[in-house]
Amino acid sequence: MKSIMITADCVCDMSEGLLEQYGVKVIYFYVSTEHGRFKDMEEITSDNIAEYFKNGGTWMKTRAPLVEEYRAFFEKKLKEVDQLIHITMSSKLSLAHGRATVAAETFGERVVVVDSTLFSTGMAHLVIKASELVKEGKEAKDIVSELDEMKQRVVAGFIAESVEYLHRARYVNRFIKAVCELFYIHPVLVMKKGNLHLKTVKIGNYEKAVLRYVKGELRNRKKIETERAFITHAGCSVRLISKVKRRVERSCVFSDIQITEASATISSNCGPNTIGVLYVRK
Repeated sequence: MKSIMITADCVCDMSEGLLEQYGVKVIYFYVSTEHGRFKDMEEITSDNIAEYFKNGGTWMKTRAPLVEEYRAFFEKKLKEVDQLIHITMSSKLSLAHGRATVAAETFGERVVVVDSTLFSTGMAHLVIKASELVKEGKEAKDIVSELDEMKQRVVAGFIAESVEYLHRARYVNRFIKAVCELFYIHPVLVMKKGNLHLKTVKIGNYEKAVLRYVKGELRNRKKIETERAFITHAGCSVRLISKVKRRVERSCVFSDIQITEASATISSNCGPNTIGVLYVRK
């Protein structure tokens, strides 16, 4: 039986504890400002992003690993196992999938690259599932097949306090930005067919808007798999996170609720004080 390792882009936003628990290795993205280039998760975090913008920072750029970086990463990990299944951020949001695919060609069938069509802990649901299937002794082709089915059922979205950062990242246009700022509107975005789409908006006090967003997301509890949910945030207060967790617990009984911090790459695009509940439908 061939040994298989699951690897992923660091923007799956899994905590160090989860990565260790499931034996997952990640490759890092980069975030650049006028102060230099920083390796995501190791040299820069979402808290650093919030502090940067709070202190007047205006220019930031994120970059996926280059082909040669993916190739070196795969080569190193293949010294430990026979095969890799690498899960990337959605190909419609990042160059990561294309670059990883090119790098994987060097190794033939030993490296399989999966387009998650998701981001953040939406990806993490797939990563954990893949790791569990490896432990069950499933072959790579069967694991990929199950992931292809599962990713259609993952709900990955978030609510943002401000549209400023989403506008900079070109996820909302200038008109929507102006309307949101005028009427104190908070956008709710969701992944659909590999891309981010505006799902709805919440108006008024942000904390109350967040709790309405959570309640709305989990209202059809009979259609939700209750094994696991992620509450993933970018620089939110302990108070807000605690309130969201309590609302999630009241809305749907999950066996495991993981609270994770968004990577710097994700945070720089959605902005500080963004939070999402990411789960799987039946």
